[in-house]
Amino acid sequence: MPTGATGIKVLYMEEEKVFSIEQVTAMLLTKLKETAETALKKPVVDCVISVPCCYTDAERRSLIDAAQIAGLNCLRLMNETTAVALAYGIYKQDLPTLEEKPRIVVFVDLGHSGYQVSACAFNKGKLKVLATAFDPQLGGKDFDEMLVKHFCEDFAQRYKLDVRSKPRALVRLYQECEKLKKLMSANSSDLPLNIECFMNDIDVSGKLNRGQFEELCAGILARVEAPLISLMEQARLKKEDIYAVEIVGGASRIPAVKERISKFFGKELSTTLNADEAVARGCALQCAILSPAFKVREFSITDVVPYPISLKWNSAAEEGLGDCEVFPKNHAAPFSKVLTFYRKEPFQLEAYYNSPKELPYPDPAIGQFLIQKVVPQASGESSKVKVKVRVNLHGIFCVSNASLVEVVNSEDGMEPMETDQNIRNEESKMQVDQDEKKSQDGHKENADNNMEEMETSSEAGIQEKTEQSPQAKPKVKTKTVNLPIENRLKCQLASDVLNHFVENEGKMIMQDKLEKERNDAKNCVEEYVYDMRDKLHGRWRSLSLRLTETLSR
Repeated sequence: MPTGATGIKVLYMEEEKVFSIEQVTAMLLTKLKETAETALKKPVVDCVISVPCCYTDAERRSLIDAAQIAGLNCLRLMNETTAVALAYGIYKQDLPTLEEKPRIVVFVDLGHSGYQVSACAFNKGKLKVLATAFDPQLGGKDFDEMLVKHFCEDFAQRYKLDVRSKPRALVRLYQECEKLKKLMSANSSDLPLNIECFMNDIDVSGKLNRGQFEELCAGILARVEAPLISLMEQARLKKEDIYAVEIVGGASRIPAVKERISKFFGKELSTTLNADEAVARGCALQCAILSPAFKVREFSITDVVPYPISLKWNSAAEEGLGDCEVFPKNHAAPFSKVLTFYRKEPFQLEAYYNSPKELPYPDPAIGQFLIQKVVPQASGESSKVKVKVRVNLHGIFCVSNASLVEVVNSEDGMEPMETDQNIRNEESKMQVDQDEKKSQDGHKENADNNMEEMETSSEAGIQEKTEQSPQAKPKVKTKTVNLPIENRLKCQLASDVLNHFVENEGKMIMQDKLEKERNDAKNCVEEYVYDMRDKLHGRWRSLSLRLTETLSR
């Protein structure tokens, strides 16, 4: 596409069009919305959407845009592993109290296209995610691919068929291999694979057993343990600390996968959750918790940041770039921090992931944030600028607020002062002062109110202050002025582009509605014709004959 993003070319209304990934995702969400409205018989607006826990800031922002295009108000983007943990914990009545040691449960989710694991600590009415690990390239599709590869080679040798040259035949083979994989989960004997008129009017057949399947997939099965090891290291857990291991996801039913996970933890796996619906149920519960229309048992959720996030900025003292890691990996989320800068002019913050090797794509940039209308104090000294950064409920990083602390001298009285011989260099002073504020009373989302404050700047050393005899100075009052922030975000749609996509989606929905009405009208006419034909050849037969005779005279 012109923006450099990926597009999908399709034939729509006999015209070739290119749709962005956000538009295609919005089409899927629109269909899901229609399905839900048909079942509930009422409009659907609010929703909670699940995402893999490995999703980056750009992917999450794009999904929020897709929800807006579809006319949905996304209350929260929820990590799939966290949704599973919520579905598990909210119904448990025997959880330890807040004063007791938490119950630690590991959740393993091996789905069609992704592998995720998380360790969670449960107390009564409280869920805290300790760590997550993942392999976004491992899933049930990889096992299907190995089966397809095996049978493609088998059919090429026995039937002289090039299966991959015919897309339709390849799709049929994928479908049959998926069925065979499911059957092998329950049977260890030889199982047949038969497809009639597969290619060139040739019927094909083959067979495979579970032992051969596990040999084919040995390389894939070897990748199961790596995220489990990473999870235990990140959470600093021992195997005896774990109360239970819950498995979900369609591919978790493969016996070899279950065996490896069970062997790693040294305990029997728990399957109390619905393997296919656990994530959806967790999202539904979260939506009910966030919605004022439902009264749900209080249950607080603290998630984690999947990748470490850093900020960098230009040093005012021309010392190069300043840098600070604001959210380390597995930091609690949602969470806010206040950073203090000393500046005389507008400045820019650049957010990025500082561990690019862990990312699913090579660009670690999150966005740039320009803090505007920063001016020096009346005395010419640098102004104190407080910048509030936040990882919000969606797991998205943002600079939510910036304010300038303006010093106003009061003539009401005098107070003693300390002088700083190096005050002229205040712009380059670095004073690290981390002071974690007390959480506000938010039992429902206590992590949402957490805030941490620190002072930071660009010089490596801390300048020394020289104490002098107290002098009289006017009493100082401060006034806080909010500053505008210009966001230059990675992969987020501009407002005009988003509005254009919303308009196009509305037109396509109306076109679908018109097409449906046209088909319904055609069906009504056809229904009427068949009904009248039956009547004319039935109870109205005598009348129709008399009318025919009358008209023929």
